[in-house]
Amino acid sequence: MQRKFLIMNLAHRRFRSLKQVHCLLTMIVCLFLQISVSVLSEKMYATEPAATATAFVKTATEKQSEQTKNTMGVVAADCKKCHPAEVATWMKTVHFQSPDLRLYKFEGNTIKYATAMGLTSADLLADSICADCHATKAIRDGQVKVISGVSCEKCHGAAGGDEGWLNRHQSYHSSMPIPRADETPEHRAERIKACDNAGMIRSSNLYSLSKACFNCHLVGNEKLIAAGHKAASAFDFVSWSSGEVRHNFLVNKSDNADAPSLWMERTGGNSENRRRMKFVVGTLVQLEKALRLRAKASNPAVIPQLSGIIAAANGKLTQINAIAPTPEIQKVTMLITPMFGTLFAPLPTDKETYTKAADEVATQTKLFAETHDGSTLAGLDSMINQLPPHYSQQYQDKYLKN
Repeated sequence: MQRKFLIMNLAHRRFRSLKQVHCLLTMIVCLFLQISVSVLSEKMYATEPAATATAFVKTATEKQSEQTKNTMGVVAADCKKCHPAEVATWMKTVHFQSPDLRLYKFEGNTIKYATAMGLTSADLLADSICADCHATKAIRDGQVKVISGVSCEKCHGAAGGDEGWLNRHQSYHSSMPIPRADETPEHRAERIKACDNAGMIRSSNLYSLSKACFNCHLVGNEKLIAAGHKAASAFDFVSWSSGEVRHNFLVNKSDNADAPSLWMERTGGNSENRRRMKFVVGTLVQLEKALRLRAKASNPAVIPQLSGIIAAANGKLTQINAIAPTPEIQKVTMLITPMFGTLFAPLPTDKETYTKAADEVATQTKLFAETHDGSTLAGLDSMINQLPPHYSQQYQDKYLKN
């Protein structure tokens, strides 16, 4: 009997020891998993150090180089992970197809323009002026290469680099993944500031978004224009952003909203007011960009084309000011109208004159964007309604025709 009791006691102790060992192993595994998740979360979601302020003003070449250097591309950034509907919509557009239509096919106008610029077919797929607008460039294997069509980062800014905005814009907590709705106001303010410092162009920034468009839809290279390239496409910020390239799926991935859905959710803004703001801001930016190109122009054949764009934009602003007057637009029209006497004639002072005017237009545009929300601009609806959503012929043939 004693022997039986002794055996049972030993067995019980052994079982208790095994149970303790099992608990200890479980604790170790849990601790390991917790550390692993923490490390992965930090890499995937933690807000990175704020971008440092530069001590100098970058030139256009330096900015372009920085853009290329920090561009990741849709695949490398895995944009479809969080934005599947947006990427799918983009893949239907001429923006996506642009390299195939303009760069890979070395024929027609492509040959004409490339020859005028001294470019080969291989150059078009590298660091060329053509790829600047008809593609997205990035550094791959130590060389600048075309990696896709006109993509997310062409409009929203290069996302990579040590101080890039890619991880920051989806980080709703400093050290762990949490839903967007649970982000604190304080963390959001820091996150937005970090993204802005890193060069992200968010949907609320109509001025910078519009500038990104006009950087390509207005052309100032005189050699390229002399070869027959248009100085401007028939681009309108409201019309084009409301049509083929619209991609407002963030809140509802099955509904392409008329305005950025997260922006509407956060601000209470609506598509009507946003269209009015886009109409005015887009026209102001078109004027600013044309003035900057006019400041550099010297070719007598190019100056009238750029001056015509300035005159047209100022004419539209004059109409806007008559219907829905604001101090900012009034100042711009009062600045530009007196310049018409010499607008179409080259003068030695052109660079100073038009650069100064462009700077003032930029100042007034930013002030307008900060001061107004579109709610007092309902009188412009009759003008805006004449601008239906824009779709390219390729898009219409493939997706809009039965």
